[in-house]
Amino acid sequence: MENPFRHRALVVLAALLFVSFTLMGFSQSRVTIRFKSVAYAVAYPFQYSGVKSITFVKDFFSSLKNNKYLKKELAVTRSLLEEYERTQHEFEEIKRENERLRKLIGIQSELEYETVIAEVVAKSPQNLYKTIIVNRGKESGIERWMPVVAYQDGTKCVVGKVIDVQPFSSRIQPLIDQSNYIGAMLKATRYSGLLVGQSPVSEQCLLQYIDRRADIAYGDIVVTSGMGGIFPKGIPIGEVVSVSKKTYGIFQEAMVQPTVDFGRLEEVYIITKRVTEDYFSDRELRP
Repeated sequence: MENPFRHRALVVLAALLFVSFTLMGFSQSRVTIRFKSVAYAVAYPFQYSGVKSITFVKDFFSSLKNNKYLKKELAVTRSLLEEYERTQHEFEEIKRENERLRKLIGIQSELEYETVIAEVVAKSPQNLYKTIIVNRGKESGIERWMPVVAYQDGTKCVVGKVIDVQPFSSRIQPLIDQSNYIGAMLKATRYSGLLVGQSPVSEQCLLQYIDRRADIAYGDIVVTSGMGGIFPKGIPIGEVVSVSKKTYGIFQEAMVQPTVDFGRLEEVYIITKRVTEDYFSDRELRP
């Protein structure tokens, strides 16, 4: 007798096979696509993380390389900037120096006597500028006892005289030196006297042996008298700041504030005129 369950199983199996083949015929490509999509979806996070890690590492080393390059470029730029600033500063200094030299030469051309322009290379403010050294000497025609003047604030004024000459330098004795004597006179009244330095006691000078009859007032201008054969006549020396007239005697005295400011003295004009022999006769008394 035939088994009914076996017949039923064969029918069910045939039906299932029919359905399976039918579905495979219509949906094989779609199932495959969905499978790939699922696979990609599962693998994407891992792939993304891997790519990001590789990119991060690559960017990190690239940034290190770029940072090193940028530092080098920054150093070069800073060096160029410093060089530019230094060049600009040197250019400004040269420009100022040229303007100063043109001004000095212009002043020199206006002087009524032959001069040599000299630059002050040393001075000693501790002892009221008793030592002033300039960069011109015998090679420039400088001789001992030549008078020295300067231009400050547009005014010509007495500085002193040369007392020592070397081949390429000279030492100037300033008018405020206590061993310095200059023939001077009051510009307004023309009364003359002898100007004597007072340093290191004072930066002022004392005008001695002024006729008692002379009318002297505060602010009177004192100029060179031309006596003594050193300084030309009429060069400004300073102005009167005080007057001393004793109850006896035939002379009076006046304190004079020099026009020259030794603290700002940079250049001088050495008058290259030969001094008269009258001065050398008493040079031991008035060095």
